[in-house]
Amino acid sequence: MKLYTYPKSRSFRVVWLLEEMGMHYETVKVDIFDPDSCIKTLHPRGQVPFLVDGDVSVAETLAICLYIVEKQAPTLLYPVDAVQRAAVHSCLSYTLTDLESPVWNLLKQQVFVPQDKRNPGLIAYSQQEANKAVGQVTLPDSSEWIAGPHFTLADIFMTHTLLWAKACGIAIRPDMADYLDRAMSRPAYLRAQDRNNQ
Repeated sequence: MKLYTYPKSRSFRVVWLLEEMGMHYETVKVDIFDPDSCIKTLHPRGQVPFLVDGDVSVAETLAICLYIVEKQAPTLLYPVDAVQRAAVHSCLSYTLTDLESPVWNLLKQQVFVPQDKRNPGLIAYSQQEANKAVGQVTLPDSSEWIAGPHFTLADIFMTHTLLWAKACGIAIRPDMADYLDRAMSRPAYLRAQDRNNQ
């Protein structure tokens, strides 16, 4: 398995999953801002992450992660039970729509858009929507993790997105701060940080 990555991007989610699963893989760091980068011809939209597994190529973070967990033997990261899997899907759906959308728009304005070109109205709206979405994130009763008693793929996506929100200055409640601390103390998270962000 070969994974094309860029530091501090969504490719971290795939690297974290691969580390949680203890899989053998190779990472290729690419410069997504270089118009001549190899990723511009490999990925249909020139983005990372991008996975090549033998004759199979997979684009888009969630699609890559689902390919990986579905290819391997059953794992707690992606449960077989339909009810448990539905809980994972529900959390993934919320993370990638209601939560990530305003957070990503805010992050783009704060980091990638030159200061003189930033849109104050969009920033204010994104902050409002991000605060609302983060405020609606809760853990199930008596559970340590976002989709139930076990750490799953949903926790990888949720943790990474909440860390983006925190970096944008969005307040994180104490219970969710504890959740983030638990996730970030996992050995696979720490290995993924070293591997993806170097």
